[in-house]
Parts: sequence; structure tokens; C-alpha cells
Amino acid sequence: MIDENGFNEEEFLKNYDAKKYERPSVTNDIIIFTTEDKEESNPRKMPRKGMQVLLIKRKEHPYINQWATPGGFVRMNESLVEGLKRELKEETGVDNVYTEQLYAFGDTDRDPRTRVISIANMALIPKNSINPMAGDDAKEVAWFWVNKKLIKNDWEKENIEKIYELELKSIDDSVKIIYEIKETISKDIFRRRKVKYSLLEESTDLLAFDHYKVIDCGIDKLREKIEESPIAFNLLPRLFVVKELQYVYESIMGKEILNFRRKIGNMIVETDEKIEGKPYRPAQVFKFNENWEREF
Repeated sequence: MIDENGFNEEEFLKNYDAKKYERPSVTNDIIIFTTEDKEESNPRKMPRKGMQVLLIKRKEHPYINQWATPGGFVRMNESLVEGLKRELKEETGVDNVYTEQLYAFGDTDRDPRTRVISIANMALIPKNSINPMAGDDAKEVAWFWVNKKLIKNDWEKENIEKIYELELKSIDDSVKIIYEIKETISKDIFRRRKVKYSLLEESTDLLAFDHYKVIDCGIDKLREKIEESPIAFNLLPRLFVVKELQYVYESIMGKEILNFRRKIGNMIVETDEKIEGKPYRPAQVFKFNENWEREF
């Protein structure tokens, strides 16, 4: 087909000027989630779990010495997925793990270097399966306890108003980062949402760029996803007891879940196999039901 200038597609592409439009840089940000046992005074009792996220400390400007999610620039010769897998391999030393693309962050002032559009991704990785390493742009790499809890939920006004606290705390308690999240949601069918983030005074540090938004997005998406899919099983061994599964779900949701066994339904099946090396003696051992299908 010939265009109005008399060119076919081959001729058009041959003469196309790629510099006609400015090119923003594109990065992959990776929210690497895991769960870890909390301290339990009774060694024979199954410990509850908490959720953790992997952060790096930047060693270069901008935001030098600030904590950030792992990630990096997408190369011109690789797809977004290829770039994600490369970065994940470089940061954690693992591949073949659950990942999902979440959202694109494109505020014009989010990076002081240039216009950068970031694709947020999440990965779910069992804690004992990785040995995280600081990449070229990082001084340190560390696990942080992370939780998002609801502080206020007001439906009495014209709009729904919710206030959350997003808290990140280093394992050694030396770093604490807390953001207040204020959500205003319209009550119509569109449910339009406005969000404001504020770093609280009790914080000892802050997150680089807009990575507080990235982590907040990751937590929300993960909580939505585990209600309709089996992705939480990526954080468990093949065999488990119901209480262990429940504690994983509760660590993600940030709250206690009542009637858990009934809610999980036929997503799990009992086995005759045994779990070795545990201080407690499990009565019933389960595994994920590979024939499970979500019903609306």
C-alpha cells in the first residue's frame, strides 16, 4: 500500500527519522517479596510469619545511600520480560520464579536525571532459595520487614477516606521507614482514587525516587491476587500444614483470617507423605491441588 507521499512501508521505514521524537529511558523495578518466621518463645509451636521485601542501598547519585527496590534500565536489544529476568538473576542469582508485571510509573519528575518510565514488577521467592547480592549500583542489599495497615476507614463523608501506614523495618532494627498513605475514593461506580504519601517523622530514612509508590502498588496487587489465584504457594515448600499456609496468607494480608480452612476450600489436598525436620509434629500434611480451578 502506498501512502500520501508515494512511499510503501519499506521505503517509509528506510527514510524514517528515529530522532524525530524524544526517547524516554525505561527501567524495570522489581519488588521481591518473601515471608519469614517471626520469633516464637515456644520452640515446639509453629511460628507466625511476616512479609519481607528486598531493598538495595544506592552507591551512586541520585539518592546516594538511600534504599530502593532492585532494578535497572532496559537495554535496546531486549524485551521488558528479558530485562526483568536479567535483573532478577543479577540481583538474586535465581531464575524460574513467579514474576508479574504490575504497573507503569511515568510522572515526569520522578527521576532527576532524565525522563524515566519504570515498569513495576513483583517476584515471589522462598527466603531459603536465594542469596541476594549487591549489583554494580548498590552498596548493600538487605531484607526489610514490610507491612501496610489500615489506620482509618471513613465512609460517612462525601467520598470514602482511608488512611494507611506503610512500614519498612530492617531486620536488625537499625532502619525504619514509615509513609502515611491517604486515599480519597469517589462513591460512584468509577471509584476514582486520589492518593497522597507523606514520610512520617519517626522514620530514620527514606526510599529513593517514588519507590514507596512502587512497593505500595506491589502490596495491593499481591493482596488482590492471592484471593483469586494460588500464587502464595510460591512462598511455601511442596508439602505443608494448613496452619503454615494460613500464616503465609496472613503475613501478606496483614491481618488474621478467620475460618481459613473453609475459605481455602479445595485449593489444597491432603497427602500421606510426611514432613521431616520440623520441631512440631504435623497431624495432616497437604499440597497444592493442581486440578484446582477458581469459581466465580
